[in-house]
Amino acid sequence: MDKDQLFEEIIKSNEEMLSYFTNKSNQLLRSVQNYQTELFEINIRLDELYRTKNVYYPSTNSRKNVFSPLMKMNEKDEKDSELTSQIEDLKLVKKTLENKLAEEENAIRAISAKLSSLTSAKKAISNLRTYIDTLHEEEEEYEGFEFIEEDSSIPENQKHGTNILMLDAFDNTYIGTILDSKIKTDVINNSHRLEMISYLISSDPERARTSIKEVSDVLKKTGSNIDFLLNHLKYDFDADQSIWVILDDFVTQSRDSHPECILESDIKCSDYDQKLSYEKTLALTNLLDIFFDNIYKHSNANQIKLKISIDEKSVDVFINDNGIGIDNSYYEKSPWYSSLHRAHEIVYLLNGKLNITGGNTTGTTININFDK
Repeated sequence: MDKDQLFEEIIKSNEEMLSYFTNKSNQLLRSVQNYQTELFEINIRLDELYRTKNVYYPSTNSRKNVFSPLMKMNEKDEKDSELTSQIEDLKLVKKTLENKLAEEENAIRAISAKLSSLTSAKKAISNLRTYIDTLHEEEEEYEGFEFIEEDSSIPENQKHGTNILMLDAFDNTYIGTILDSKIKTDVINNSHRLEMISYLISSDPERARTSIKEVSDVLKKTGSNIDFLLNHLKYDFDADQSIWVILDDFVTQSRDSHPECILESDIKCSDYDQKLSYEKTLALTNLLDIFFDNIYKHSNANQIKLKISIDEKSVDVFINDNGIGIDNSYYEKSPWYSSLHRAHEIVYLLNGKLNITGGNTTGTTININFDK
């Protein structure tokens, strides 16, 4: 199946789902309108019955007019009982209609969310198709051009500047996607659920309790997503501690998180109370996060050696694992937004040096150096 056929299949499937949920939504809207009309008529009928009951059959503690004709007691009770029965029957029907109305409205909200997602997907498919067609046209225009090749006429600092801007844009898009697709969506859906619960509390308390539990579970998940973003943004990062304490905490957390991998560490500081600047402390911890994450995910190593030396002038980092060894052409093969590309740009901003080598027998070795 070629590219165009694949897109046609995706578009067709998307259109079918849009059509289905649109029709379903319209059916539910008509059903809601019918329920609302019936409820309106029932409320009018109930109001008439209440007024009739109050006018002709007032409560027993009200004072009777001595000049009015007296109705036989059994006849009065019979009429009063008949009106009461009609009222109770209508109240039961009203409650049933209100429950059905709440269910239909909840279903409409759920379908509206699906329609919104499908509409967004339709736009994304169109944009993706345009983007791929544009790339294809560029490839035809510049036959033999490879994206990984670099123009030697562009200054080195401009290349790094472009990469850093692209990575920053990638981070913003990544965070925005999580905020929109997870957190915002959960907030909106929970808002709709709370509206539904306000109807259910009086009509169906048991179902209201179940819905409240569901909202609580989603809110916990939303909280976890927010914590993930805060951690990604290093919101709780504390650079006021000494660099030795920060690095020692990193080693301890790594050992606790990955007990299957032996971590040997040797951290030397000329002064154990010394601190690096905020940006260099953050950069160093980010680099350690990147490389250790890659080791744990890709190297199949069970032993890591970490040596960090910080003196009055510079910071030197040595990392070695006994894994399969990184491919020496990793920079060209990995996508531009990869963590390894990010590491290179961090070291560039530090005006430092980064060297990564790998081999089947030596594992992967990483050397980092930058001025303090």
